[in-house]
Amino acid sequence: MKRLILLFTAAAALVFVSCSGNKQEQVQSEVNVPLVSTIRVEERTFNPVLTFTGTVFANKEANLGATLPGKVEKIYFEEGQMVKKGDLIVELSDEMLTQAMIEHETIKKDFERVSRLREKGSISEMEYDHVKAKYDASTAKVEMVKKNTQVYAPFSGIIAERMMEEGEVYFLNPGLEPGYSMRSGIVRLMQIDPATVKFDVNEKDLIHIRKGLPVVVKLDGMPGKTFQGKVDRIKPMLSTTTRSTSVEVTIPNSNMEVKPGMFAFVDVMLPEVKSAVVPLRSIYRMPGTSDDFVFTVVNDTVHRVKVERLQTIGEYVAVRGIDAGTEIILEGKNRVNDGLKVKVSNR
Repeated sequence: MKRLILLFTAAAALVFVSCSGNKQEQVQSEVNVPLVSTIRVEERTFNPVLTFTGTVFANKEANLGATLPGKVEKIYFEEGQMVKKGDLIVELSDEMLTQAMIEHETIKKDFERVSRLREKGSISEMEYDHVKAKYDASTAKVEMVKKNTQVYAPFSGIIAERMMEEGEVYFLNPGLEPGYSMRSGIVRLMQIDPATVKFDVNEKDLIHIRKGLPVVVKLDGMPGKTFQGKVDRIKPMLSTTTRSTSVEVTIPNSNMEVKPGMFAFVDVMLPEVKSAVVPLRSIYRMPGTSDDFVFTVVNDTVHRVKVERLQTIGEYVAVRGIDAGTEIILEGKNRVNDGLKVKVSNR
């Protein structure tokens, strides 16, 4: 009997130790399960934005000069002054004009004489036509020389640069200044209200750009200020070197604070689209790569899903590669791996 009691006691102790071990293993297992919080992927409507860098240019630009060489006698405007269309900007020496006008007066008298003789029938039509042709040519010559001694503004704008001074001899001497028109001229006239912003678009993004799309322009030299505009012109060919084309946007500049040559950031607002959005802090970027992932939770098991960022919207990111309604890890993504069991704290 005593021996039986001892055997029963030993068996009970063995069962107790075994149960304690199983319970300890279960507790230890629960301790090793990561605790995470999750959120459901949303679907939102938003306007995608394509951002480019560009440069400000004048809406119109012209280097004013003459087709004939001559001495610059008078420049009526200084750099920075506004001019109106038709204003006299420059006068050149008029020696050639004086000579042309003297010749014209002589030919004019001959023409008037043969005209009277023609009325009387004293000369032939051939003689009359010959003198008339000389008179017409002389009149055209006077007008041509007159145009080359007085330079007028072809449009309203601002004198951006005086490339010559009074007393210098002007002659046609083409030269290039990067980003602007040919340098030959006496003064450079620019129309900067409105101003034009030019930027390059590669062939991948060009499919999304069309005339009329709204644009927001930010200037590096004017932080905190934005300008509204629309896509005005798209060059109908691509560079064979860069595989890109030039796009132009016009922005208002009534107070002339925007200057040609300024560096610009251009945001082109594309039409509305619907997309899955996730919190920015739920995205995990694989170290050493540009690959982005989110961790989904299905039956308390983690699955790593690759996503593509489309647009940042405040603290959220529109992504491709995951469906709306999917449960993803928000907090604790750095403690999990693909296939790991987790415990969700916010269920």
